[in-house]
Amino acid sequence: MAKLYQEQYVWRLPVRWYHWINALSVTILFLTGIYIATPFLAPSVGEATWYHMMAWIRYVHFGTAFVFLANFLFRMYWALFGKDPYARFAGFKPWNPVWWGQPFKDQLASYLFIRKKEPNYCGHNPVAALTYFLFVFCGSIFMIFTGLAMYSESNPDGFLNGLFGWVIPLFGGSMRVHTVHHLVAWAFVFFLIVHLYAIIRHDIMDRSSVTSSMVTGYKTRVEECPEYAD
Repeated sequence: MAKLYQEQYVWRLPVRWYHWINALSVTILFLTGIYIATPFLAPSVGEATWYHMMAWIRYVHFGTAFVFLANFLFRMYWALFGKDPYARFAGFKPWNPVWWGQPFKDQLASYLFIRKKEPNYCGHNPVAALTYFLFVFCGSIFMIFTGLAMYSESNPDGFLNGLFGWVIPLFGGSMRVHTVHHLVAWAFVFFLIVHLYAIIRHDIMDRSSVTSSMVTGYKTRVEECPEYAD
């Protein structure tokens, strides 16, 4: 049976810029954060004052963290005042029982290979929307608050400590904040694995060009064309 391919402009340029800046920032933050937690390049001999590797790694980590923060705020602005429903997460309504109904169950069954037919969505499907909300939105907020709280410790009388200093006693001390910050960072690795699985699967199963859509902005809809069947 022949197929009809139709392109639809889904992801506007601000969304695509956010996606790639966020991906690069998270990668740098994770790698530098791992080094800060376990400095495997630490010198085995000599005075510590001769080496500045940790200082440079921390500088890159903090600088990238502020880029990550600015990018996140930009995305939240676009989510509130964006020009299209895909930017505003218009379809994400977890407070509505209908949202958890058959479409959500069908998509979850499709990911688990229980259901063969792939539901067709132009934007994010319900399962993807929930995953992005938990990991990207909630995860980013958590990392921003705990990260700024730890950063503000260097200046107890500073502006940042006045805004985020309450996070340290909330978790029971600075060491616990460092620990949970480090553990949640690994959640982003888990999200990356699930995310790559989902987009590759979509490209194979429904040929919607999900992967390239974050470069071009266009997703492909594929429909059966029985009138052209052999």
